[in-house]
Amino acid sequence: MTQFTLTPDLLPTLLALLVTLLMAGNTMHRTAHALQRAFLAVLLATCVWLGADLLSLSASDAQGRWDWGLVQFLGILTIPVAWLVLVQRHLRPMPEPMPWPRVLALLAAPLLTLALIWTNDRHGLIWQYPAGTVPVWGEVGRQPLYWLLIVAYPNALLAWGAGLLLPAWRAGHGAERHQITLLLLAAVLPTLVNTAYLLGVPVLPGGATPAPVVFALCLVPVAWGMLRYGLLRVAPLAHRQVVEQLADAVFVLDARGRILEANERAARLAGRPPAVLRGVRMGDVFQSWPQVAEDRPVEWRPGSEVWELRLSTVRNARGNALGQAVVARDVTERAQEHARVQRLASEDTLTGLGNRRAFETDLARETARAQRHGLPLAVTMIDLDGLKAVNDRQGHAYGDALLSAFGRALPGAFRPEDRAYRLGGDEFALLLAHSATEGEGAIHDRIARIVQRVQAQGFPEMGASVGVAYFPGEGAGEALVHLADERMYAQKAQHRAARSRAS
Repeated sequence: MTQFTLTPDLLPTLLALLVTLLMAGNTMHRTAHALQRAFLAVLLATCVWLGADLLSLSASDAQGRWDWGLVQFLGILTIPVAWLVLVQRHLRPMPEPMPWPRVLALLAAPLLTLALIWTNDRHGLIWQYPAGTVPVWGEVGRQPLYWLLIVAYPNALLAWGAGLLLPAWRAGHGAERHQITLLLLAAVLPTLVNTAYLLGVPVLPGGATPAPVVFALCLVPVAWGMLRYGLLRVAPLAHRQVVEQLADAVFVLDARGRILEANERAARLAGRPPAVLRGVRMGDVFQSWPQVAEDRPVEWRPGSEVWELRLSTVRNARGNALGQAVVARDVTERAQEHARVQRLASEDTLTGLGNRRAFETDLARETARAQRHGLPLAVTMIDLDGLKAVNDRQGHAYGDALLSAFGRALPGAFRPEDRAYRLGGDEFALLLAHSATEGEGAIHDRIARIVQRVQAQGFPEMGASVGVAYFPGEGAGEALVHLADERMYAQKAQHRAARSRAS
């Protein structure tokens, strides 16, 4: 029967086991979230490693030392998997819980390795030792699969987790960076110590395995971080979950403008998964990406959408810039509504033409441009004859139909760069760019054809009086409008006199 003897050389391993058991017992009361359960799995696997190593080193016979030495690989091979899950839960708490297929995929290699370890007597793929003898640790020959499955694979998982943590560490600050630092140390220090141990460097007295002791010690500040920094509390997880579920696209950039993190909305906007976006500059993802300053939002129009971009600098406690956070908000509906309100403010609701406000604004702008480039400009005032009599005889609905028909026909009779307006009542106006005095006859002819077309649509009593004035020769601004009005009213008087003679 195997006897166990505790020697002073084993005190570090025993103390590490007791501390780890206390941490595991404390964590068992707080396993409501996947992150806490992952940390408990790390602690329990460490307990298995420490306990089996302690029993193997204290066993009185070779068989006991070998058998308990095999048991410790249950902890050795599951710690990296549990630690990687812990890292992933810390960085990305959703989905909750982690899908079982992913966990089983990570455990596939450790389970295969355990099966090979416990059947090594039959195949010798992990260790080589004389048949029929009890192997002695330190004297067995290590096979290539040992280095691949027991050394390379677990360390690859630890390196994978560290690689996931490093971008978050660079982007983090304050408590968040401290949390990640603790996780990194818990993986890096035991790996370095274990590598030295495998190379024959004595670390602990009596041949005790140093890696589980160092790992257990590194887990102490991680457990402390649960209380000090909220490492395993709901607050940091809720913060990430809120960011993930934001309708806004959130990009976190490093000091060189490269993407460190992107939430789901940002990934959909970019059309790439977050893992592909990491390390890429915003200008390489979006060709039309504008320059964004911290002091004011910037409007960005990729295609038919409108986005509002806001940038803030991420700083540490000393005020040093670590990177930037860019929040992109889809304001397409707001922009469309604003455009609609602006359009209604400068548009005549009956005809769809510009109103008096739009006419005055465009007149000032077009006059300034014509003056700047030395170009002529024509202002045409139009008044529909007899509209009051039409309203009195056939009603305002009939008069509105007449106004609408004329307003729809007016822009189509002139060039695209010319603009038409309804100033109110039966008054219309035209701004005709590059129109000189020799073209006045053509203006009257086109309006006369519009009148004939509208008359043919069921408005035979329709008529129009027209007055034209030219910039720069005949004035500018209100003076030009006043002159065009005078000429229009003079023609209206002629039409009225002609109707009187006819009657």
